[in-house]
Amino acid sequence: MRNENELWKITYKQLGVILISFVIGLVTALLISNSQQDSVTSFTTTELIGFVLTVVVSGASIVLAISAIALGKTSEQAVIKRSDESIKLQTDIFTKTTDALQSIKASTGVTEKRIEDIISGRAGEISRQLAEIASDETVTGKIDMKELEEKIKKSITGTLEREETEEDKKRRMARRQELQAKRKQYHKAHDKLLYSIANKDGVGIVKFGHGTPSFDVTEEYGRFDGVFKQNKHTLAVNTFMPTEPDRYMRSSLGEIFVNLAAGVKSDNIDKLHLVLFEEDENSPMAVSANQALSTLNESFVNKTQIHAISYAQADSFSERLS
Repeated sequence: MRNENELWKITYKQLGVILISFVIGLVTALLISNSQQDSVTSFTTTELIGFVLTVVVSGASIVLAISAIALGKTSEQAVIKRSDESIKLQTDIFTKTTDALQSIKASTGVTEKRIEDIISGRAGEISRQLAEIASDETVTGKIDMKELEEKIKKSITGTLEREETEEDKKRRMARRQELQAKRKQYHKAHDKLLYSIANKDGVGIVKFGHGTPSFDVTEEYGRFDGVFKQNKHTLAVNTFMPTEPDRYMRSSLGEIFVNLAAGVKSDNIDKLHLVLFEEDENSPMAVSANQALSTLNESFVNKTQIHAISYAQADSFSERLS
C-alpha cells in the first residue's frame, strides 16, 4: 500500500500460491513436530491410504477453488468487455442518428425554401390564371361548380409541378389574348342585343347587365341578364357565350334551366328568351339546350324560347320579339 488512501490488491494467482504454501507449511510443521517426539508414529495401511486421499482431495479442492476463482475473473472480464462494446455501439448509433437528423433537417430546410420560392414566384401567375378561369365562367353566369373546381385544381398543380418554359409562356399569353378577344366580342354582342330590345318602341328597361343563373340567388331578377316591360308583359333575356363543343352538356344546362325556372316563377316572368351565340342551330350546345329544356315542367317550357344567332344578328334581335 503506497499511501493511506490506497487499498491492498491481490491477484487470484497470488492467493492460490498463499493457500498452497499454507497447506505445505502446515504439513511440514506437523511432520517436524512429530519427528521431535520420542514416540514413533505408525500408520496402518488403511490409515495411510486415508491420509494420502485426504491430502489429494485437499489439493484437488484447492486447485478447483483456484480454477473457480480464475473462471469467475475471466467471466467478469468478459462481461465488462461486452458491456464496453455495447456502450460503444450505442454511442456510435446515437452519433450516426444525430448526424442523420441534422442532414434531414438541413435537407428539409432546403426543400421548404424551394417550395417557398416556387409558391412566391408562381403566386402572381396562379392568381392571373384563376382570374381568367373565373372570368370565363362568370361572365355569362354559366358556372358548373364541379368543373370550375377541377379546372382550378389542375391549374394550381400544373403550375407548381413544372417550370414554365419560354414557349409555354408564349402559348399562355397567346391563349390569354385569344380569350380576352372572345370575351370582348361577346360583351359587345351582348350589349348590342340588349340595346336592340331596349330601343324598341313600347319597351321599358327593368334590368340591364348580367345575371347569375347558375346560383339560386334571392335578389329580384338576379338570374337574368336583361328584364324589360312590353305591353304589360315582363320579358327576360339571358345570353350564352360560344364555347367548346363538349363544354355544356345536358346535365349542366339542366341545372342552369332549373334555376331559371325558379326565377321565372318567383319574378313573375311572362316570357324568357335564351340566346345562344351559335350560328348553327344544330350545334352541340343548341342541341343540349333543347334537350335540357324538354325535361322541365310544361309551364316553364311554354314561357321559354331558345335562339341560336350569330354576333352579327345581335343588332336585329328585337325583331324576333312579338
